[in-house]
Amino acid sequence: MIWRIDTAGATFYYTISEKGVTITGYEGKKLELHIPREIDGKPVCAIAKKAFFNTNGLYRIYVPETVEEIGDWAFAHCRDLEEIYIPRKEYVLGKALFMECENLQRICLDLAGGFGSLLAAVCGILDAGYLFQTTKVDDAEWLALWDARMLTILHEDDMEGYTKLLLCGEEDYGSKENNLDFFLEEKRKRKVRLAFLRLLYDKGLAEGNKMELQRYLKEHTKGCDSEETWLVLKEERGEDMSYIHLFLDLKCLTLDNYDEVLKDLGEEHPQMKAVFMRYKDETLGGDDFFESLSL
Repeated sequence: MIWRIDTAGATFYYTISEKGVTITGYEGKKLELHIPREIDGKPVCAIAKKAFFNTNGLYRIYVPETVEEIGDWAFAHCRDLEEIYIPRKEYVLGKALFMECENLQRICLDLAGGFGSLLAAVCGILDAGYLFQTTKVDDAEWLALWDARMLTILHEDDMEGYTKLLLCGEEDYGSKENNLDFFLEEKRKRKVRLAFLRLLYDKGLAEGNKMELQRYLKEHTKGCDSEETWLVLKEERGEDMSYIHLFLDLKCLTLDNYDEVLKDLGEEHPQMKAVFMRYKDETLGGDDFFESLSL
């Protein structure tokens, strides 16, 4: 039997067993949701298959420490979800928990050092569900596996998969998704996102891999044959100062591309534009500039 409980702005559907409560569904308009620790005096021990599937408007979710099991696609297609807080422990985990959660930035486990962002990437741009291991996230072995998957993507030919896309999508022939230029740009954007992310959270990153990631970002900045480093920064991270500082630290902004960058910004991201203008005035990458940012 499925029961329901109404709380402030949230309705949970659930079943009860000897072990405890399983959340089977949710309705509500909350931006930040705390899944209850207990219902009817029994611990919430599981989140069922598709319990939060395709829920819009949820930006942040807190999972209680009582939960032992999370079912298939439990949070899939929650397109607004940016953060989820999960206690660091062993779980029985289903498949594709965060499939198509395109805005998911962090799966937080009360760990420092950006591990929440690296774990979120496992479910997103890395597409490596086998690395969703909540108790091993900060292990050297886990980071090595993360980097191995990252390098596989980075080294993949940009044309890889295009022919298959055309063959599998003949009815969409001529659509934006089947356009070769669009396909290549998306492939390179994926690589840029990974390079930015790993350089920002670089614990355990081998020096050779670090240099390769830096080189890739610099080779795809404004004014290069392809400009995905600049596009990702402008379109996706224009308000994130850590990304902006990394872009400058790598000298992806130069005297040669400065005017085009500002023209491209137009009226967008005034804070980023102000930082770029200050950076230029203080001699494009001099040590004094970065020291002044911390004042």
